Amino acid sequence: MRILLGVILASFFLMPCAQAQEGRKFTLPIDCSLEQDCWVVNYVDVNVAEDAHQDFMCGHKTYEGHKGTDFAIRSRVEMAVGVNVLAGASGKVLRVRDGENDAMKSEEQYEAIRAANKDCGNGLLIDHGQGLQSFYCHLKNGSIIVKPGDVVEEGQVLGQVGQSGYSEFPHLHFALIHKGAHIDPFTGVSLEQGCGKFEGSLWKDELKYSPYAVFDGGFAEDVPDFETIKRGAVHKQIFQSGAQDKLIYWSGFFHAELGDEVRLEIIAPDGALFVQRDIVIEKARKRQNFYYAGRMLKGAALEKGAYVGRTIYKRKGFEPRVYTHEMIVQ
Repeated sequence: MRILLGVILASFFLMPCAQAQEGRKFTLPIDCSLEQDCWVVNYVDVNVAEDAHQDFMCGHKTYEGHKGTDFAIRSRVEMAVGVNVLAGASGKVLRVRDGENDAMKSEEQYEAIRAANKDCGNGLLIDHGQGLQSFYCHLKNGSIIVKPGDVVEEGQVLGQVGQSGYSEFPHLHFALIHKGAHIDPFTGVSLEQGCGKFEGSLWKDELKYSPYAVFDGGFAEDVPDFETIKRGAVHKQIFQSGAQDKLIYWSGFFHAELGDEVRLEIIAPDGALFVQRDIVIEKARKRQNFYYAGRMLKGAALEKGAYVGRTIYKRKGFEPRVYTHEMIVQ
């Protein structure tokens, strides 16, 4: 399912613009640490051809017609606790919408949202002067603390990350428009110019391109219910030796592509390899993906100490990445 924002941004937010401001830069519009507790899960689609999509690096970490950058948080647990959405630059608030719920939705409910032109859910528009505007979508219901006419400063809290509108998981959709045309903040150029074109990043600090995102992982005593994990199930981090028949390590990631290689490992407290599973992705998936590796214990008690789950993700043309998770057996 896709988060189709073109119509809503045009009908609800878009305002006429003047000439672009020289040298305008933006800070991260979400209060988190990239690749630690939040992740870029979709870039801007800069391929305007029908039935084709490419991000600014000519990869496929986007989907057709996507006009912004999606910053996801781990789960609905973090959403409930609260992750702040921040003004990327100083400006004046022009439009605000609140009151849309953050519930997980059915296909019929998503279609109703689209029909009502409320894909963005709770959101706001900030004008930065001289033709540059920023959009913030899918904020948590009731969290927006600014109103039209407010002047905001860079880094000021606007609200919190939610799952309102046409959104399958908690995230912030951040988009920029210059003189009525969407632009990619990673390149400073309009979508129509295609991939591999750069005028200069609009981010104050360098945001490195990430072709995929490993966003979660943990241990379980049986094969996890991944739908429950998506809804924010609390991860168990302490286990009692002898109380389980099996030990499972699982990992979740966005944007698996055909041919990607994933290795899941469990390392025992003595450093020995306890479990290993090698996976070759056979079907590209833009949504969340979950895989697991495990071992039947056959009555044997787990050795006490710290166990490390390790996800090693490989994609052709990129350096392998390693992600680790830890749990304790008492």
